[in-house]
Amino acid sequence: MFVVVALAASGGAIAQLPAALALTRHDPYGLVLNAVVWPAVGVLWISLVVRHARTLVGLWRLPSALFRASLAGGGAAIVIGRMAALIGQSDAVVVVSSLEAALYELGVLALASLAAFASTRSLLRPVLIETRPPLGARDIALRTRVLVATTGGSFATAAILLNVLIDFDATPPPTLVAFLATAAALVACSGFIGWLVGEDASRSVEAVTHRMHDLAHADRGARIEVPVITADEVGDLTVAANELERRIRRDEADAAATAERERIARELHDGVAKSVSVLSLDIASLTARAPSDLHQSLARIEHLAQVLAEELRAIVHEFRTRGDPEPFVDALQRAVEGNGATSLSIHGELERVGTLARFEVVRVLEEAVRNARRHAGATKVTAGLRVDDHALHLVVEDDGKGIAPISWPDLASQGHFGLLGMRERALLLDGELSITACPGGGTRLALDVPLGDGGR
Repeated sequence: MFVVVALAASGGAIAQLPAALALTRHDPYGLVLNAVVWPAVGVLWISLVVRHARTLVGLWRLPSALFRASLAGGGAAIVIGRMAALIGQSDAVVVVSSLEAALYELGVLALASLAAFASTRSLLRPVLIETRPPLGARDIALRTRVLVATTGGSFATAAILLNVLIDFDATPPPTLVAFLATAAALVACSGFIGWLVGEDASRSVEAVTHRMHDLAHADRGARIEVPVITADEVGDLTVAANELERRIRRDEADAAATAERERIARELHDGVAKSVSVLSLDIASLTARAPSDLHQSLARIEHLAQVLAEELRAIVHEFRTRGDPEPFVDALQRAVEGNGATSLSIHGELERVGTLARFEVVRVLEEAVRNARRHAGATKVTAGLRVDDHALHLVVEDDGKGIAPISWPDLASQGHFGLLGMRERALLLDGELSITACPGGGTRLALDVPLGDGGR
């Protein structure tokens, strides 16, 4: 309360300063006008403080309310009062002097209003620091427009100093009118520039504010980026808001993907995996009662059921333990881990390999390394994977006891279901699988998978 009273008193004193220092013509009307305007501004400010101090939202809006009310009310009073005094006045010197005084008084009013705005904001900041401001405030526009407009007003009010150097009584009226028109043009031009700059800044901040408000209330509509229209701090804020929104959208997508993986894992574990386990047990029971000529076929089906159960458990484990899909290179490394002296070399752009091909190739690599250790007695296994423009090539070599020529139609009757499963995986990818004995001993497995535009 004391601050606004002091500002109103200071504004009235400064408005009368040129006359008190004899820098302008004697103006008794101006003395009366200022004696009415500035006390009225003080009373207006006091009433606004009393009314807005009742709520926190009111305190947030108080600085802008002080500025707007004093500038609108006091400015209108000064303009109307000065124009009324000029009615019937024909002396050009008196007219120019009166209008010059009006420009000065308006400039002082604008500065006092801005001082009320800034001082109350500073005083209220400790009180409001822990509370949220209301949406839709246009303080940036307000401050920008006033600062720029006051700059223009300073050109006009500086004319007070010219009274020391220029004899207005001896200056021709056309020259005085030109001086006045120039000062008014400066004020109008500066005010227009201030309006443009303030509108630009306030619109940018307002757009960012509303978009952030939408995000805070979980607006999951289509992503709409805030346009970056200013290369300044406001522009930086806009870019940061857009980046934050993109991150939130990515986090939402990741969370949705994780939830979907968990749902699939539950359904696989509680439904499909258990059904496959029951199927395997039923086949084993059926085999015991079936004729001998069906034992090989039933054994193959039982093996495939067991393989399927293992793969389902692996898929469920991967879905449960990994927040993101496992990178292809990590899956390949994991396939050879824990198998003694097994080396793996990788060349080419692995991102060209599709999801299905990645899954099946990893399973072929696991089976090949496992067979080399368990069945061939190998002490060293070397694996190499290469991706070129058209295909994926996997080669696994070992120093084991080797392998006899393979007759693929007889694998099931011989009980080599692992080899048969690798071949079926290759056929699923439209690829080719060859397993041959190395000339110096050991076995060589080669898998070639064509890559289309999508990498399968």
